[in-house]
Amino acid sequence: MADKSLNTGFEEELKRLKRECEQAEEWLDFAIFAPVELENQQVGYRVDPAGRSLISNEEGAWREEWIVIGHTLLTGDPIIVDLGEAGHPVSYLMHGMGEWGAGSYIAGSMQHLREIAKKVNQWMTGQSRPQTNRNLPVTCAELDALVAEIAEMDYADAETWKMLLEPAYESAKAYEEEMIRQIRAMNEQGTQLKEMADRLGIPMKQVYGFLKMIKASSNE
Repeated sequence: MADKSLNTGFEEELKRLKRECEQAEEWLDFAIFAPVELENQQVGYRVDPAGRSLISNEEGAWREEWIVIGHTLLTGDPIIVDLGEAGHPVSYLMHGMGEWGAGSYIAGSMQHLREIAKKVNQWMTGQSRPQTNRNLPVTCAELDALVAEIAEMDYADAETWKMLLEPAYESAKAYEEEMIRQIRAMNEQGTQLKEMADRLGIPMKQVYGFLKMIKASSNE
């Protein structure tokens, strides 16, 4: 364990990151460890269960400067901070790829990742969305816009963030499926667009978008 690098500032930032991610945990497919958990969580990465080092200079091996700070919930893949790079960027690495070099950059630092988690929570709870959609569930298109914003603000990998936001996407898909079911039924009954919007409590623009999705699926 690179104890010399894990100073009080690092631990305090990790605590702040963990708190922010817990606020948004309903929407995230990853969790951050507490500082007291870090040493045990390096087993299988920096060291084997017997405490022997797994760090080497071989290509694809675990690097001295990598610290595991969290993991994905579905697959258990590690989320690391790279102490050897300026700003200490955060990346997601994948098990079973044959080498640890296969991964994706997700944030410029733990502070940046904390800001992203805060943005996700604000977006999903309506605080950062337009007034007209503030009290409505998020759609997949809105999530795509959020992912694009995250990727643009920190040059992060958009596809990886879509995966890390899978719980949010599942929630959005469930909402869309229910809206499509109801709108299809009303459309078959000849209900006007404005009446659909009034019944469902959503903007007419969103009803129109769902109608387009229904039409597109019927033409496939």
